[in-house]
Amino acid sequence: MLATSVEGARPVLLAGLRRRGAFRGGGYRNVAIGRVGDVPEFLAALRDDVARDPVLGAALGRVLPIERTFRLAADDPLASLEAAVDALHAEVAGRSFFVRLERRGLHGALHTSEVERALGTLLWRRLETEGHAPRVTFADPDVVIAIETLGDRAGIALIERSLRQAYSFVRIR
Repeated sequence: MLATSVEGARPVLLAGLRRRGAFRGGGYRNVAIGRVGDVPEFLAALRDDVARDPVLGAALGRVLPIERTFRLAADDPLASLEAAVDALHAEVAGRSFFVRLERRGLHGALHTSEVERALGTLLWRRLETEGHAPRVTFADPDVVIAIETLGDRAGIALIERSLRQAYSFVRIR
């Protein structure tokens, strides 16, 4: 899991998250990372916690259930991201999508909008090659390919519309 707090509220956020899983600071301001036993159970419990605890609710920015983490190649971080996105093509086939990168670190090595465009194009071409009709939409897509970087580490997840609708704190910037 990756969670963000509003500015300066990470200690409050961590206290609330630690009731539900093993969380720690993510190495960047207002970022927490952690592991939970059961993602749907965690999200439902967090929704209940936020409803009961207005201080936690005010501290919470957003939460993303990261499906896979990996190291970015020092010499070509884009290649690592391309491989991770390409591996998701079968899950995206037949669905509308877009790619969103939240980059922390790697200043000068990756440019967010260029990387998002390159990864979207890669996925588009892969889907076309396999006979699918890709659909990119930024207005309520079926899935968002969400990528978060923390220095040379990255996490990726497919965030489905139903998840975004069920939990107001699961959102894409």
